[in-house]
Amino acid sequence: MKAAGRLKRAGLSNVYFLSLAAPSRPRLVSDKLEKYINENIDAFANDIVRLASQRSVSARKEGIEECAALVERMLREIGAETKVLRIDGAAPLVFGEVKSKKPGKTIMFYNHYDVQPEEPLELWKSPPFKPEIRDGAIYGRGVSDDKGELVARLKVAQSYMETQGGPPCSLKFFFEGEEETGSVHLAEYIEKYGDLFKADGVIWEYGTVDANGTPKVTLGVKGIIYVEFVIRSLSQDAHSSFAAALPSAPWRMVRLLNALKDANERILVPGWYDDVSTLSEDELRVLQEMPFDGDGLKKSYGASAFVGGMTDEQAKKALVQRPTGNIAGIWAGYTGPGSKTVLPKEIHAKMDFRLVPEQDPDDLFKKLRKHLDDSGFADVEIQLESMEPAARTSHRHPFAQAAVAAAEEVYGREPIVQLGSPGTGPLYLFTRRYGMPSVDIGVSAEDSGIHAPNENLRLENLRKGMLWISETIEKFSAS
Repeated sequence: MKAAGRLKRAGLSNVYFLSLAAPSRPRLVSDKLEKYINENIDAFANDIVRLASQRSVSARKEGIEECAALVERMLREIGAETKVLRIDGAAPLVFGEVKSKKPGKTIMFYNHYDVQPEEPLELWKSPPFKPEIRDGAIYGRGVSDDKGELVARLKVAQSYMETQGGPPCSLKFFFEGEEETGSVHLAEYIEKYGDLFKADGVIWEYGTVDANGTPKVTLGVKGIIYVEFVIRSLSQDAHSSFAAALPSAPWRMVRLLNALKDANERILVPGWYDDVSTLSEDELRVLQEMPFDGDGLKKSYGASAFVGGMTDEQAKKALVQRPTGNIAGIWAGYTGPGSKTVLPKEIHAKMDFRLVPEQDPDDLFKKLRKHLDDSGFADVEIQLESMEPAARTSHRHPFAQAAVAAAEEVYGREPIVQLGSPGTGPLYLFTRRYGMPSVDIGVSAEDSGIHAPNENLRLENLRKGMLWISETIEKFSAS
């Protein structure tokens, strides 16, 4: 396989992807297995409805134990050996394994059985936890993110068991119940049950086709440091007339934020960029040849210019390789209609810092704290919400090549290869601890409405996505 030397843009995500031209190769999935998937797609959809009917909102700890029990039951139903792993104070982690009769590789699937809250309820066309199948799609909370993906992978294993007596390589499954709240206990689980998670590759949580039906192979995630700054200057709100003598928490927050980043988007914390790696010559060449519709990007979001007056070429590179420091929210004082003359006692600001490969969030968080201390903000409280390093698999790894070649076989078109997702997840626990390659491939679409009302999963995407996963398993097992 060789790089085609161009990149494609998928949907409105404004993230650009290397497109790899894979030579045509014979499909390895058997006709019998493909026929079984095609003929049972309605039954598989009903299993997604079954799982998505079980409420499992981790943010409110609703239905987590019941959903974990259902997931284990569904694993047993396909013939998997199962274990429910537990840590005090954590949602259960459900583990399963389908062993191959053939010696060779092991592929692991990561998914989560928890979902986002369903609000706003008034925008749903059908009850979020009473999924419906209509117009060729399933509608309900979690039918795409992530219960539909989870069930699709179980049913791939079932398809192998029913048609071939087992898969061409061993398959492991681990399903956590806290992904939507930051996977806060996953590192503890891996530390306690480490040997269970060893594999030759991991197919990560989710996978999509773009608006044109082109499959996307995603090979990593960005890291993150998410914090909340709290400044308290008074014991209670005061009349604003006292601003002539009493300190203002909001003005102090403004000065703090100005000490973190300049007008050109450069983070001012000393040492923040020390570990940002330079792109290789191959990556730079690909980046230079990458098409970039700067005007279209600005128009999509109503922006008159790029930040700091960047050119299209500069913006293109920034989107690929620049760490970010984003203000996610600020609140203080009175923000209702009319006027209220108040001097707020405190102010809060949330920020997320997206990180690129090689940056160490532990080190950067310490540098952030020191920078504030050295800048006169030692009294400011920093509440750490979450922290994860980036993870990335090379687009030239055989696992990535298998996923790319499989996509072309199943969809009849060259896939988009996303070098790194703009989102974040605990992928580093596997790529760094075990050195496992990872791919995101799956059964959803970019417009599935995840985290939103009327979340959906189209049955045709479910069918093709299952064939894509199966073909990837076949190609990687044979490599």
